[in-house]
Amino acid sequence: MISTSRAAGELARRNRRTWDAWSDGYQRKHGVMLGAAAEAWGLWRRPEAELRVLDPVAGRDVLELGCGAAHWARSLARRGGRVIALDISLAQLRHAAGDARGDADSPALVQADAHALPFAAGSFDVVLSDYGGMSWADPYRTVPELARVLRPGGQLAFCTNSPLFAMCWDHEARTLTTQLQRGYFGLHTRQVAAEAVDFVLGYGEWVRLFGEHDLVVERLVEEPPAEGARTTFGDRPAEWTSRWPIDVIWSVRKRP
Repeated sequence: MISTSRAAGELARRNRRTWDAWSDGYQRKHGVMLGAAAEAWGLWRRPEAELRVLDPVAGRDVLELGCGAAHWARSLARRGGRVIALDISLAQLRHAAGDARGDADSPALVQADAHALPFAAGSFDVVLSDYGGMSWADPYRTVPELARVLRPGGQLAFCTNSPLFAMCWDHEARTLTTQLQRGYFGLHTRQVAAEAVDFVLGYGEWVRLFGEHDLVVERLVEEPPAEGARTTFGDRPAEWTSRWPIDVIWSVRKRP
C-alpha cells in the first residue's frame, strides 16, 4: 500500500526516534565488523571487490543513503569520489563524524529524510544504500526521489531484505523460521520495534516501481554467505541464509 505524504512523514519520525535511541548500542555491537569491511554488502559482508556492483566513483558525485557511521562513504571518498553521506538519525551522524576525525577525505554529512532529499535534480552519478535508506524509508517515496536526483545514466545500487526474509520472519520469536509467516502479495512494511518499521517489496513490485520512474534493472545479486563468514547479526543464522537469500542487491540505472 502506498503511503500518503503524512503517513510517510510519521513513519520517518518514528524511525528517526528509534535509530537515535538504538545508535550507540548498534555501533558497539556491529561497528567494528562494519568498519573492518567497509566496502562490503549485506549482513554477511560480501566484498564489493568480489561482486563488483558499483560503478567507478573517482571524480564522480556519490550519495550514500542511510549511511549510519558512514563506513562506505569514507572508503569511497578515499577512492576519489565526491561523497555525501546522508542519514535521518543525528545520533548515527555523530558516530560518522567521530569516526572521520583526522581523515583528510571525509565525506560531507547531511541529516535529512530520504523521502524528501535536499538536493537539486541531477546531482549524483551514483547512489548507494546498504541496509540504509532503501530499507528504512518507504520505497514508494524514495524511488521517485532518487530518480530525480540521479543524472541520466546514473546508478542506484542497494542491498536490502529479501521477500523471503520478510515472509519467514517470526516477529514474536524474533527469529527466522523455515515456514512462511506471512503472504507474498502486498508486502510493504515489517514491524521491527514498537515505533519502527522497515520496508520490503516483492520482486515484481520493485521492477514495476523502477520502470515507472525511468530506472532500468541491470543486475540482481543473491548470494549465500561465503564459507567461513561471520556476522554480528545473530538473528540471521547461517543455517537459514545458506539455503535462502536474506540479502538482495539491486543495480538499476536511470535511462540516458
